[in-house]
Amino acid sequence: MVIVTRDPEIEILRALADPIRLDIMTRIVSVPELACTTLEKELPISKSTISYHMKILYQAGLVDIRKVGRFYHYQARRAELDERIPGLQQWLADRPRAKQQANPPPTARASPA
Repeated sequence: MVIVTRDPEIEILRALADPIRLDIMTRIVSVPELACTTLEKELPISKSTISYHMKILYQAGLVDIRKVGRFYHYQARRAELDERIPGLQQWLADRPRAKQQANPPPTARASPA
């Protein structure tokens, strides 16, 4: 059960508690604007899952979403981030991006003796 608060800082931290959303925000703060197609190419998740996570980031006040034709573009709400949680934006920018592989290499198995 998710309890919605009226505390913006808690909502921000709750949104970033998910590893996928944390990775997405790390990507967004590293550029002036990020196209949805970039996330679709780089992340091993479906478009609908990206939309779900973007909705949560938007509701938490972390991103602005701009639609151009059929495509969405995301921007970090930098001033609000710095105001709400000073240092968070820089912490996100300094994080290494998650290196997720669609097909990780198989693990070595011990041969039966």
